[in-house]
Amino acid sequence: MKSQFMFSGIGGQGAISIGELICTAAMKKGYVVTFAPSYGQEKRGGRTMCQMVVSEEMGSPIISEADLLLVMDERSLKDYEKQVKAGGYLIINSNMVEIKPERTDIHVIYVPANDIAHEIGNAKVANMVALGVAMKHLDFVDVDSVKAELKAVFTGSKERLIPINEAALDRGYQF
Repeated sequence: MKSQFMFSGIGGQGAISIGELICTAAMKKGYVVTFAPSYGQEKRGGRTMCQMVVSEEMGSPIISEADLLLVMDERSLKDYEKQVKAGGYLIINSNMVEIKPERTDIHVIYVPANDIAHEIGNAKVANMVALGVAMKHLDFVDVDSVKAELKAVFTGSKERLIPINEAALDRGYQF
């Protein structure tokens, strides 16, 4: 088993955070994981992206073709669409992306992540909604494993954020 995937967005949208979350859950399941984040030079609003490889054995830390690409903004779509392998998945936050992908050889899923996050009650959980959608197509960890990692990440005064993040993850998964 080898899964190569990318999450990208604007700094502050949580693409790196959800990447770390799913990679940690995969490590705890016994997989070999590489996580390569990239940050734009801008102080705020710059491009963020992370490439992840989850496998049963050590391999290249950089992906050759993404099985799945999650984009939270339009520029990410323009920058990374070509890296999705034929037959792979492209998940688009339709609230932030107005253009359509050029590719016709991939599965495209439009998710109104921001709208769903607002319905749940917190705009900041749009990344968790998107992660829930992605998890339908990443078969190495289950939702409960990721929820367990939420409990490890949100400690102390942040524990109050666990229920809304779990709800966002569930809503995305059910989308």
